[in-house]
Amino acid sequence: MAGQSFGKRERLLKRFEFENVMDKGRKTRIGDICTVFCLKNGLDRHRLGIISSRKIGNAPQRNRSKRRMREAFRRIKNAIPTPMDIVIIVGKGAAPLSFPVLQEKIGQTLRCKRQP
Repeated sequence: MAGQSFGKRERLLKRFEFENVMDKGRKTRIGDICTVFCLKNGLDRHRLGIISSRKIGNAPQRNRSKRRMREAFRRIKNAIPTPMDIVIIVGKGAAPLSFPVLQEKIGQTLRCKRQP
């Protein structure tokens, strides 16, 4: 399936990239699941960065929450209308959710985003 991968080109890697999106982007809170920042990027692709703090739990719990967010993004990225940089800050409420519910909530938030 073409276009279903999640390569290095689709990641936010540098601190200044994260800070730029969080400073200039639109912020949307999805309950206690996560906070999403979106900023139009002018590229031909979406880019994703995920932040998972120690408040989530120990390292395996944080890594699992990041993997689930990445997978949800990978599955819905082709439905997002405009290329944008996205930063997701994972919340405590993401862990107990089933994956289909998590994917649906993130998808609803990102599909309806329109940047000025």
